[in-house]
Amino acid sequence: MAKLTRIEAVLPAADAERAEAFLAVYCAHGWEEAPAGDDVLFRLHLDDPAAAEGLLLALHAAFPAVRVARQEVEREDWATAWKEFFTPVLAGERFVVLPPWLAHEVPAGRIPILIEPKTAFGTGHHATTALCLTALDRLESRGHLHRKLTFLDLGTGSGILGLACCLLGLGGMGVDVDPLAVANARENKRLNKVGDAFAVGVGSVAGLARTRFGLILANILASPLKVMAPQVVRRLDRHGSLVLSGILAEQADAVTEAYTAQGLPRPEVMTRDEWVALVWPPRI
Repeated sequence: MAKLTRIEAVLPAADAERAEAFLAVYCAHGWEEAPAGDDVLFRLHLDDPAAAEGLLLALHAAFPAVRVARQEVEREDWATAWKEFFTPVLAGERFVVLPPWLAHEVPAGRIPILIEPKTAFGTGHHATTALCLTALDRLESRGHLHRKLTFLDLGTGSGILGLACCLLGLGGMGVDVDPLAVANARENKRLNKVGDAFAVGVGSVAGLARTRFGLILANILASPLKVMAPQVVRRLDRHGSLVLSGILAEQADAVTEAYTAQGLPRPEVMTRDEWVALVWPPRI
């Protein structure tokens, strides 16, 4: 059976926030985090040995005092571990992200988004995903998301944001440059029974036809969001809504400037921990 590399890194609690920001870049699919006395333990799994080596080098360079343990584990053990620590993710007033084995535990009044955890894609636990889902919830509550609106989930990953749109009654598409991410998003489409409402494919905003969307969501990272600003704004309907995240608080001004330079007004800013989501409601 194929093996996974398990890395356990112990850092002082004072470094926890900086470590979370570091892992969001190098291990965006997620990790376990638990107190360890006066320290914090970060546990993560990677299925690419080269990626594991690169992460370890970067980890030691960024945190010289880190204590690291590494071992090879069976893929089956990793799946079992997910079941032991996976907890539902509440986002906004209406969403909850769950794995299939917790589908019977949906809190009253919540819309369940079922996600099959994988080693390379998000499970909804990261703050930026919760920010995007909360932004989507607020746009719906304000009456900005009508049923004829078409959405684009840019960098769809596991498909969480696109699925949330479909579960609100919208239709649209998700694209990702990683074929494995697209396969995972399609698996989650089947779990959530959204059918043809959510078209998923390999690609990026640059490869899209000249289509405009009434809602664009992009939970990526600050650097690509800045580079893609002209293309994203060209794809946004004149009266559409835009939600961007994957942005650290200190990066928010630079991302905002990239989009206001394309003619957008200043966005609403949502924060959670050290992360930010930028939200442009429809322009009336």
